Amino acid sequence: MYFTPERNERLARKLFRHIAETTTDRLDDIFEYELSIYSCPEIAKRECTQIFEQVPMMAAHASQIATPGSFITVQLNRSSVIVTRRADGSVGAYLNVCRHRGSRLVSVAGGQRNRFTCPYHGWTYGNDGKLRGIGFADSFGMKPNDDRNLVALPVEERHGFIWIVENPAGTIDVKAHLGAGMDQALGEYGLDKWFFYKDHVFDFPQNWKVMMDGLIDGYHVQFLHGATISPYFYPNMMGIEVFGNNALWGNPRRKMQELADQPPEQAPPLDRYAIIGNLFVPNAVMVMHPHHIEFWTIYQNPDNVAACRVHLRYLTPKAEHDARGVEILDKNWKIATDAIINEDVPVGNGIQASARMPHTGTVCLGRNEVTNQLFHRAYRAYMDAPR
Repeated sequence: MYFTPERNERLARKLFRHIAETTTDRLDDIFEYELSIYSCPEIAKRECTQIFEQVPMMAAHASQIATPGSFITVQLNRSSVIVTRRADGSVGAYLNVCRHRGSRLVSVAGGQRNRFTCPYHGWTYGNDGKLRGIGFADSFGMKPNDDRNLVALPVEERHGFIWIVENPAGTIDVKAHLGAGMDQALGEYGLDKWFFYKDHVFDFPQNWKVMMDGLIDGYHVQFLHGATISPYFYPNMMGIEVFGNNALWGNPRRKMQELADQPPEQAPPLDRYAIIGNLFVPNAVMVMHPHHIEFWTIYQNPDNVAACRVHLRYLTPKAEHDARGVEILDKNWKIATDAIINEDVPVGNGIQASARMPHTGTVCLGRNEVTNQLFHRAYRAYMDAPR
């Protein structure tokens, strides 16, 4: 069970009402925006400095660097980053760039190292980022010094995740970024005790915001996924808790009708009867199932406004799984990725093609598209903020 009894009751009460009345949560107004936000190279450049280099990013799950000396490499928006567990248990995040000539320092996905040695000229760094050795230092003319340490990024471990700001001059405060309500909800989930299972990075020919729109949209399921997952869910129905820019929501499965006669305070854990989603603005989504969590992060391709990198990780409550457990997890992985690749991505590619056309006018989000409106309103606020 992810929720406290109080939160489970609140969401159950809301979803029971929506099922009985065939309604959904709604906002007061429709929201309009220009399709050019998906296709304008200048807008994409501004996003780097206005969003991706200002806001804490959910870069990894803490179990991926569980022990001192363990490390992973992650790709943020424009930067490859080494994330490592230092000897004292704290987390370090460093640009994956040798301070000698700029060579890529680490080319593997992860492992166990206390030191990182550049393959080009042998410069060596500790996992605290300090320069420890220079090949042929006497003839080079310089000894190791702090001026040539790895470039450190602001990093924080909170609620089982590693958060990074892609700007060495930035600051990080994850609790303030999430807001009190979302921070409390994420803490209640207890994901610091969960484990990384598997991951994959997809490259899709559409802007990152198009992909985000699809992941958080509950309005399209009946139409786009009519032959696959739609029969299992009530259409156009979401119960949502909004926390500033962020939110959690439930899409009720039709099997929730089994609970119709139960008082909300006696409802069983809702993850068995609804898809539980979480929006972490600007670019992360978690979808919570009884036996696993889909943890999605989406980044703009820095060289192409019409392309994005989508990183899907599965998290599970157990470190190891028997054959049946692996079968269930892999089946769910295939269902999720097939729906995205075969149904969502083609529609998103069409939106991207439309965004390249002139004279399309504005597009709009309805009152029932609450999570999409939250995302776009937060995006606009980030882009309009003075920096």
